[in-house]
Amino acid sequence: MRHRFRLLLSFAFGLAVLYAQAPEFDAASIKASSGGGRKSMTGSPSRITFNNVTMRDCLMTAYDVKDYQISGPDWMRTERFDIVATIPAAASEDQAAESTMPGSVVLTGTMRLMLQKLLTDRFRMTIHREQRDLPVYAMVVGKNGTKLKDTENPGKSSFRMNGGSVAFTSVTVQELIDDMSQMRSAEMDRPVVDNTGLKGRYDFTVTLFGTQDEMMAALNKGDFGTSIFTLIQEQLGLKLEPQKLPLDMVIVDKAEKAPTAN
Repeated sequence: MRHRFRLLLSFAFGLAVLYAQAPEFDAASIKASSGGGRKSMTGSPSRITFNNVTMRDCLMTAYDVKDYQISGPDWMRTERFDIVATIPAAASEDQAAESTMPGSVVLTGTMRLMLQKLLTDRFRMTIHREQRDLPVYAMVVGKNGTKLKDTENPGKSSFRMNGGSVAFTSVTVQELIDDMSQMRSAEMDRPVVDNTGLKGRYDFTVTLFGTQDEMMAALNKGDFGTSIFTLIQEQLGLKLEPQKLPLDMVIVDKAEKAPTAN
């Protein structure tokens, strides 16, 4: 019993030391957003700049999770902040931030720890991690196999209109899921997880309408034509199956709405 207690005490002490030694930004400013304008999250080797972001935006970036993996107070969806944080001059490459598509940023390695510490310190936040069983749609390969083709142009993903179709280039399955979930939010009434086992980048074309004029007129009305469930099965050889799966969650036990002074 004493041996077990010593082990637990040693583990707790180790966590405390690790947190105390967690890397920090050289300087950081957090203030309530003046409102208006689009959300933007940009990064460079020297700083990160977030404008008009919610706390959930920040937590998704800091912990590399999706919105449905965060549980916290309602204000985390509505209150908006502007954050500017300077990266230490001696930062290594794994501390750099990379801007991706507008409104998002990718933080690598140590940078995520720095943002986690900034948020927990300034918002007096207490967080724990756990797994919860949640209803999801699992994307799997259909019984006749996938119709995706390995990309001929490796690199960042892109897409273009082609008549009544959309041609995708160098797209991962996760990027397909993210785009699909945003465009079909009304139809996607639960999170979508990737259970295909497909790890590459792919080229494929999705045909929605007969002509581009028909497609643009329909999209302006929020009409995407064929159900996404039918579309991906018939055209991509993929399938969405309703399941209940354990997902890693970030649970915000408590947090103050107003950050401490800069």
